[in-house]
Amino acid sequence: MLGIVLALLSAMSFGLSQIFIRKNLEKSNSINISLTVTIMGNLLLWPVALYFTDLTSVNIEGLILFIVAGFLAPGIARLFYFKGMETSGISTNASIFSTYPLYTSIIAVLFLGETFTIENWTGLACIIIGIMLVGRYINNNHTTNKIKKELIFPVIGSLALAFSQIVRKEGLNIYNQPLLGVAVGYTTALIVYFAMLAPASNRSSIIKFSRKDIQLFWKPGTGIALGWLLSFLALSQEMVSIVAPLLQTELLFILVFAYSFLRKLEKISLKLVASAILIIVGVLLISLN
Repeated sequence: MLGIVLALLSAMSFGLSQIFIRKNLEKSNSINISLTVTIMGNLLLWPVALYFTDLTSVNIEGLILFIVAGFLAPGIARLFYFKGMETSGISTNASIFSTYPLYTSIIAVLFLGETFTIENWTGLACIIIGIMLVGRYINNNHTTNKIKKELIFPVIGSLALAFSQIVRKEGLNIYNQPLLGVAVGYTTALIVYFAMLAPASNRSSIIKFSRKDIQLFWKPGTGIALGWLLSFLALSQEMVSIVAPLLQTELLFILVFAYSFLRKLEKISLKLVASAILIIVGVLLISLN
């Protein structure tokens, strides 16, 4: 029971954090937001990782895989997630981004020799239909060129997250220290963002990182890191087959919070909600073994 509660709290923490970011999105940019969120994550995750990790037998190969996984997610995935939030809004972006288990499953089938069950194929159909409905929703509100721009960011972000999960899983098979793996990934992402920020700051003063970004986004950054910790605590208390579907309810929390707190910024239609629910059902079915 405790694991179920922790998993739901994790999903709620992730969802509520996205709402706080969306409320102040126009006051910053995707790079600065990603950097702030990652700084807060490093401050929170590293002390916990060092306390619970056995450092007497460090595996270099496992650490390298954690670095590669961190470059993909949160590194690339987080950057494109927030960029997608800028272009398409939080609800549409979250709906498309939540399809990442689809790509993980396809990768597993193509490269790891896994097979699809009837439930997996049904889930695949639900996700595809859900994405088509989201695209139709965007089509009714924007031009065709803007559709491509709005969808490309969350799609790339979800692909990066899917590949990251595969790499991180291989790293954990070699060096089973999940908290350390997440902390290393956060530090890798931090380096990526600083590297991107340096040349960008020379080109434009708008993108320069400042204390204002910390003030605006330190709370959601802490919330996202807390979501990671709660998810690991949930996994320590309950089976993966139970925790994983509960974590997917993050999208539902985003939709509920967006409807409650972002009515002036975004329009949440019943069609979009139905599309998101269909995607969630598909993700749950495709995640079944």
